[in-house]
Amino acid sequence: MLVSVGTMIYLAVLSLMDARRRAISAWLLLLGSILAAALAGWLLWQGTVHWEELLFGAVPGVILLAIAGMTGSAGCGDGIVLLQVSLLLLMERAVIAFGVSMVVMGAFATVILLKNKKNKDLRLPYLPFLWLGCLVSLCS
Repeated sequence: MLVSVGTMIYLAVLSLMDARRRAISAWLLLLGSILAAALAGWLLWQGTVHWEELLFGAVPGVILLAIAGMTGSAGCGDGIVLLQVSLLLLMERAVIAFGVSMVVMGAFATVILLKNKKNKDLRLPYLPFLWLGCLVSLCS
């Protein structure tokens, strides 16, 4: 429970930064990465999860990082945050969070583009949608 609340607070802070500035502080990414790795190690040590669960849980984050690296259409910070979160949510919840965030973001972008047809180079912040996806996955 504490991990879920902490993750949602961390995502809320990053979402506000991403929505306002379209950028995330590097020190927050580093801090989040260190905490996610430490927590994953602690969960492994406690026997709460197995390394396979952590490995497969990281898949959505790795996919987004690969997309960011290959296309440049997604930010690397978004991929790093998704990787951090997916380590903590594990596979099932990480896939739900990623899927919900992409579907809601796609629907939102479609509505905006239909209302304002001349702005086809729309860049939306991803982390508010990831926050919503994590909320849905934690409540399911």
